[in-house]
This record gives sequence, C-alpha cells and structure tokens, in this order.
Amino acid sequence: MAERIVVSFHGPNGSLASSGSGYLERSLSILKRAEAHGGALCAWSGEAYSVDFAAEALDEALGFTLEQVAEAQDGEPLRIGIAQGEMQPIGAQGGLAWGKPLVRAERLAAIARPGEVLLDADVAAVQSGDLVTAGLRRGRAADGSIVRGLRLDIYAPLRGDTLANVLKLVLAPELVGREEELGKLTVPLGCAGLLRAAPGAGGTRLLQELARRLAPPRSLRIAPTFLPREPLGALRNAFARSLGREEPPALPEALAAAFNKLLAGEGIDPRSAAELVDAWLAPVDGRSGLLTVDDVALIDVATLEVVSQAIPAPGFFRSVVRLDVEEALPEVLSSIPVVAEVTLGPLPKEAAVALARAFCGGAITQEAAERWARRGEGMPLGIREALAEGLSTGELRWAGDVAEPRDRASGRGAPAPAHEWIVRRATWLEPGERAALVGVALLGADAPSEIVDAVSTLMAGAGARVAVVEDALVGAGWAYRPEEGWLAIASRTTARALIGLLDAGTRELWHRMAGRVLEQNVGPLGLAEPAYHAAVAGERASAAVLAAEAALAAAGAGLRKAAAALIDEARSLDPDVQVPELSDEGELLVDAPAEELSIASIIEAAMGEGGQMRASDPHPPSSLGSLSPDSLSARGEGVAAYGLPSKPSVAEAVEALGDDPAAVEDPVVMAERLSKLLREALVEGDIKTVEDILVRLRVTGEHDALVDRMGAFVLLARREPGEALRKLKEAVDSASSPRARVRARLSYGIGLASAGDMDRALMETLTALARAREASDQRAEQACARFLAYLSAAMGQPQAAMVWTKVAQTSGEALRG
Repeated sequence: MAERIVVSFHGPNGSLASSGSGYLERSLSILKRAEAHGGALCAWSGEAYSVDFAAEALDEALGFTLEQVAEAQDGEPLRIGIAQGEMQPIGAQGGLAWGKPLVRAERLAAIARPGEVLLDADVAAVQSGDLVTAGLRRGRAADGSIVRGLRLDIYAPLRGDTLANVLKLVLAPELVGREEELGKLTVPLGCAGLLRAAPGAGGTRLLQELARRLAPPRSLRIAPTFLPREPLGALRNAFARSLGREEPPALPEALAAAFNKLLAGEGIDPRSAAELVDAWLAPVDGRSGLLTVDDVALIDVATLEVVSQAIPAPGFFRSVVRLDVEEALPEVLSSIPVVAEVTLGPLPKEAAVALARAFCGGAITQEAAERWARRGEGMPLGIREALAEGLSTGELRWAGDVAEPRDRASGRGAPAPAHEWIVRRATWLEPGERAALVGVALLGADAPSEIVDAVSTLMAGAGARVAVVEDALVGAGWAYRPEEGWLAIASRTTARALIGLLDAGTRELWHRMAGRVLEQNVGPLGLAEPAYHAAVAGERASAAVLAAEAALAAAGAGLRKAAAALIDEARSLDPDVQVPELSDEGELLVDAPAEELSIASIIEAAMGEGGQMRASDPHPPSSLGSLSPDSLSARGEGVAAYGLPSKPSVAEAVEALGDDPAAVEDPVVMAERLSKLLREALVEGDIKTVEDILVRLRVTGEHDALVDRMGAFVLLARREPGEALRKLKEAVDSASSPRARVRARLSYGIGLASAGDMDRALMETLTALARAREASDQRAEQACARFLAYLSAAMGQPQAAMVWTKVAQTSGEALRG
C-alpha cells in the first residue's frame, strides 16, 4: 500500500455519463491530462471518475485539478473531491486501486456544487495550511451519512499566493483623519505637548508626521529600542540615529568629550547629558529643534531624568511626549511645562474607510474598504493588520488590480483589535521568519542584525539569520530597516504579540539565550539588560549580580536615580547580593585608592607578563584592607621581591631609563625594565608614575595586554569603576589565546573585588582558575589560588583561605620543580 492523493470527478448533475458531452470522450481527455501531470486512473463508474497521484506530487495534482475547473467554466462545470491516504493496487500491473481516500474523494465530489473543489480535512496540505480554503460544505452521502468538505479557493489556492498579496499593501500611506490633533501638538518653543494614544492608535506615526511637517534642522526621537533598560540607552540610540539623518552641531570640547562617552555606552551625568540635548536642538537659522519621546513608560529612568532637565530651559525647541491613554506621566517628568494634551482613539468611520483605501493604494472596492475598516475597530494598526490577515487567508483577494471580498460573507466577521489579527497572521510565518522576529522583539523591537542572528540562530538554526528572512519580513510589513545593519519590528503591538505566542518554557529559554548573548556584547551599563532577561528566565541570583554591576557603573557615571533603581532591583532578586554603597547625595562610596591598587599589585606582581612567580604568603590577611602598601612592607620576603626602600624611587628609576643606552636602543629591553618598575609603582600606590610607565610601555609596542589591564586599574584608582570594568571585560572578550584569556579574566575579577563586588569577583576568579588548569598554566593557577585566598579571608572564610593558600603553595612548588 502507498500514500496517494485521489482526485474524483462528478458531472454537474451527478453523472458524467448523463452530461451530454460524451462520457468516453471526456473520460479519455481527463485521463490523458492526468497522465501528463504524473497521475493514473484508479477507478471509474457511470457516476464518477477518479485518478490518483503520489503523495509528494501535490503541485501536479492541484495543477491538473485547476485545469479541469478552468476548462469547464464555459461548458459543464465539474464537481470535484480530493482526499489523501493509503491505496491498495488492484491487480499485478497497478493502475486501478482501492482505499478509503477513494471513498472519501467520491463522496466529496458527490456533494460538491458545480465548479467546486472539496478537500478532505486529512489532506496533508490542508493540515499544514499550504492550501487556502473558503469555508465548509456539508451534505448527505448515498448511505445517509453526513459528509463534510473544505472548499478550495480556486482563485488563490496556494497559501504562498495569498501571502504574496500582502506585499501589495502600502506600508506608510499618507496620514488620514488626524489633522486637528497634529495642529494642537505644534506647541510653543520651550513647552511640551502630551500625546495620549492607545497601542495601535497611530501615536508613533503622528510623531513621525509632526517631525516631517515641522522639518526641524535637528531632532531627537527618543524611543525604547535596543537595550531599552540600559541607563541612558534610549538617549544614546536617539543621538546615534540623529547623526545618521542630520549634520551635528559644533560642540564645546567638554561637551564633545561627554558626547563621545555617551555614544560609547559609558554614561555621563544627567546635567551634562541635558546640556548636550540643549546644544543639539538649538535653533539653526531661525529654525527650532524637536524632541519627541515615544512610549514613555518604556524609557529608562536616566534618559527621562535628562529630558526633564533639558526641556524647561533654555526653551529653544519643541517637545512632545507620547504615553498610553490611561497612563500617568512619570514622576521624573512632572516638572516639564505641558501646554497641550491630545488623545488618539479610533478614527471616525469616514476616515477609517479612507485609511483602508490608502493602505491598498486606492485599489479596493468601497464595500471591501468599509468591511475591513470595521473589522479593524477603526484603529489604524487594526485596519492595516485586518487587511493583511484578510489577504493572507484569501477572504480579501486581488481581482486584477482591485481588492475585493472573496464572497458575500467575507469580511463580515466580528471586529477585533490589532493584536488578534497579528496572532492569526503569524500562523503562516516560516519557522526562521518567526524566530528572527522573536529575537528582534526580545532585544527591544529594534536591534542590530548581528545580535539578532546570535540569539535567533541559537534557537532556530541558520534559517533564522536576518539576511535570509529580512526581505520577506519587510515586504509583508512585519518589519522594516531603520538603518543599515539593523532590523525593527513594525509596531510594539506586533512585538508583544509574537512574544506572547511562546509557551512559558520556550519563552524562558529565549530570554536565557538573549541574556547570554547580551552579556558578552554590552558594557557595564548595558548589563541592566541581561539582568532583566536572567530574571525572566528564573536565574535570580545571576540577575541580581548583573543588576548590581550595572548599578555600580551607573553610580560611577553619576546616574543616581538609575543606580538606586538597579540596586533595588538587585536586592529584590537576591537579598544577599553585594551592591554598591551610595551616599545620601547619591555618590558612589568606594574604598581608598591605595587599597584598590594594592589588590592589583599582589596579583599582577605574581603573574606578570614574562615575570617570575613569587612565593605565596602562608598567612592570608584578615581583610582586604590589610592589603595596603604599609602591610606589604612589613612582610620582609614579599617586600624584597619588589625592591628595598633604600633604592631610588620608582619615578626616579623610570627617568633614569632615558640615560641607559641598552634600554633606549632596544624596545624589548625598555619594555622589560618598565614592566618591572610598573609593579613597584603599583605597590607604592604612585598613580602618576604608573600612568607615565603605561605611556612609555605603549610606545614600545610590547606587553599591550598588560598596559590595557593596568590602565583599567588606574581608572579604579581614579574612582571610575564603570569604565574600568568595561575595559577589563573587553580584555576578556578580545584575548587571543587561552593563557591570555586566563590573565584577563583574573584581572577582571580583581577589578570587581576592588569595586566591592566580591561575589562576582569570586565567580570570575574560579572560572579563571579552571581555565588555567585546562591550559596547563601553572603560573596562572598559582596566581588565581593566591587571589582566592585573599578573597576568602576578606569574606570571613579563614578555613577556605587556608585551603587556597595550600593550593597556591602546591602550584609554586611544581613551578620550582
């Protein structure tokens, strides 16, 4: 027995023989056509004639069937039934066959109306949705049983054809029905307008139209895009997009430096950021700038704080803030001077119909425009998505160049919100297309393609790469390209609907993958985003650590409110997590620079670039504070390794290198001597000399990795933990060999401990130890063990400290042979 597709024919009056067209002649004609398409005669009688095709030959069977329908339009239309299943050949030579599909196909043909093709529900292409159906037909078979068949849409039978029809919709037609609201939002300079709009009411489009009509010399469009939870992330993206559209203003040196830091994701204080906004939107040739804030509830608090400071003064630009209909203005924006408030709801009937026509480029019948405007509840997004769903299902079809209802009942169903039409249409997305869209949605609904690829391909393979699916997604209105190398979902309603389609377990896995990818691709401030994903994925402890690290970076950048919010988030996830300490004024409280550097000096001296290992101290300190230069000087053997006090100062030794011919003539010699002096300068806490040595080392071109790490530790001493940790994290990601990666990861752990994040430091150092053992790097292994001993002692675990001290001693003995 073999799986076959069976096509059965009945004449218009139930019998081919009584049709008057010549039973034999017509039968032979059908048989020849079937054979030309790869089919074969399987049964016939005075009332029916049936052919069958291989199960994988759907295209051939369908093409053959539609040929018969088309040829009979001007004569006697046939009644056709199609079923699929196993058929048993009759006789040794094949050809004739019998099976349940034959019975079902003949019954369907018997109840079909002339010109109709009825499909059995078990046909594989019906179950997969590849065939388009146009309702249900029921009838009674000769034995009295009820027969049900799905009517094939003979005008657009293939789902691919109906989906292609969606591409004919106009993505961004002219604005309809919002002129009055648009006029009210043209507020005076220095003032703000409030735009209240429910999802799908066209709020984002109205902001875009306002910018187009005002044509400001420069504008900032703040919206929740990539990394929406990163402090100042929305402002950073707004500036980056503005740079792509408009010529930047000439900025004073201090503001230019702040601008570069902001674009690099390093963060700046709110006052400096507000000054940047004011400078960016200052009048040009008498024309004023425009600031718009979309979906204000989803904007990070640091960006909103900047907006609140920038709007009131000097008052040389307009601003409009968009929020939901029932939503309260965030407290941080309570001080902005609101002079106009507009609410967007459903369009009036005439405007809704006009918009439906506009989406179709005017090529739609009045009847269809009225039906689908009503189906979309008069909301702009709802109308567009209802039209797209109607075209996808075939209820709305293109007859030539005009869209019309498929039949009298099409488009008469109940109205529904845009979310419902999006969910229905998402059924027809290919797996790779759906995965790419979910990846974009999770990343903020507007994200770099390479990051989307990194997430979506983890979940769905290479078929989910943006380059593979973006043309189809953009053409069908699912997404658009905001700039080269980025992909954005058409609306936030679409993004929410797509994420909502995932079951709980799958959604957690998506968030986990997104968090893993982002953690490797963002700076310290950006860690607020993977912290969110880890929390949603149920990884509360990890989320708390990431939020605490982002809080540390925010505090270091002067973003007090963002830091406080992240600290609260970290504590809510894990009450025991170590978080940064803030003063009453919101300043970051850190230990003395000498203590921070002394931690670095212990490890860097123990694991220098090419240097020799030092003997481990068998007695770990009782706290990190005891790692001061003074305490080190009291330990005779340890101090001897770095130089006795009677020697010249490190600064003097560095200057003396200029008079040493061997060092001057050979960069390798110079680099070797400088690296030794660098360790001494670290122990002495001589920051100025450390910076001098780093500059000289950079010139030699040797020990670049060491220079980068030491530069980060200098930033820690300068009380810039956010930038320091970012550089140390980058060093981990860019390390070129397993051994270099071990040293970079250990330095990152040191930096975390210096900044007060002991738990994270412990995890990073343990990871570095494991990697050192994998790489058979005994020097690195000893250095990691020594630092673990110090960490354990500082965290009140003396027994663990002694264990790690013994591990370090064992590694040292192995090195000495």
